Amino acid sequence: MKQPVPALTSLRFFAAAMIVIQHSASYFHILEDFTHKFTLIQGVTFFFVLSGFILTYAHHSLEGAANSARFIWARIARVWPVHAFTMGLLYFLWVYPYATGLTVSTQEVLLNISLLQAWSQLPSNFFAFNGVAWTLSVEMFFYAMFPLLIFNFNKTWHIKLGMAAFLAITGVRIAIESHAPIYTTENVASVASWTYIWPVTRLFEFVLGMTAGHAFIKYGHKIRDSKYSGAFGVASLVVLLGAAWLVPALGWSLEASGAVSPATRSWIAVSGSSIFFAVSLFMLAPSVGIVTNILKWKPLVLLGEISFSIYMIHQLVVRSLMINPSWTEGVPAGWAMAGYWAFVIAASYVTWRLVEKPCQRAMVSLFKKSPAPATLAQRA
Repeated sequence: MKQPVPALTSLRFFAAAMIVIQHSASYFHILEDFTHKFTLIQGVTFFFVLSGFILTYAHHSLEGAANSARFIWARIARVWPVHAFTMGLLYFLWVYPYATGLTVSTQEVLLNISLLQAWSQLPSNFFAFNGVAWTLSVEMFFYAMFPLLIFNFNKTWHIKLGMAAFLAITGVRIAIESHAPIYTTENVASVASWTYIWPVTRLFEFVLGMTAGHAFIKYGHKIRDSKYSGAFGVASLVVLLGAAWLVPALGWSLEASGAVSPATRSWIAVSGSSIFFAVSLFMLAPSVGIVTNILKWKPLVLLGEISFSIYMIHQLVVRSLMINPSWTEGVPAGWAMAGYWAFVIAASYVTWRLVEKPCQRAMVSLFKKSPAPATLAQRA
């Protein structure tokens, strides 16, 4: 394990915040126009790229079956406890205090508790319980593939990146050839099922992050030691924000001109920016200057630490408000949204402290690395 990069930790919060705004704007009627113009679900794309980047930086050498199994178990310990907690919390609230009449099938329970829901093309499965958890299903696929991907990555990164790109194209082609509907309220496989949810299609973003992380390990010192290091940090934000704004617009323009299909536009609008996100991370991580200094601010780093709990808690809260609109009745929209954010952050901090971290430590302790045999000198 290498030293953490606090600036990257803070970025996790901003990625989570994009999704929170996307899911809450329509309830509070604040930033609705912004969510229509700016593709905020790219926060998921950014996190997939960031995940590949950080894991490659932290585990650049991962050899042997025991180390691979230990790595995968540690990643399960990182995400599963909060997932199980929020899944159970939603079921309890919806069935008892809220009395919504919620019913779930055995298939929905098994797919979600095992984090396999993204492999189903049906919304009833991948959006069951805490809907955002489908991304954890995708991440689990990444974690399972990581020991294979990282093996000899120094020499094979271009091959693996090319294969991942081919798989992304395959997902788009399946959507096209199967005549999957673009938008539907029916419980059927749609374009989103293949281009947005299916783990195989999203692997390209993760491997892009791995490639950027590998480049950071090899060449990051050149940016850190450059007299233009601070400028690289600023440029990284320009690239990140510019791509997040312009690439989805490009996708829509290409579809309008007939140059690409709706399925291809769907992939471009959501995942096309991943290439630029990877470049941005490569420039930002080693830079030294005003941007990284701001991102190292301790409150931001703490928000980054609890960002996973924020991501997992926020939709339960906004859906609770939808079920119980009287809770915010008569409260100005701005104050209601501020209260929502305050509650989500507070609840997420408690979840992080009382569920996420303790359970992670307990699970990892079950698979501790065996101590190396003592040498003759140590025995003496």
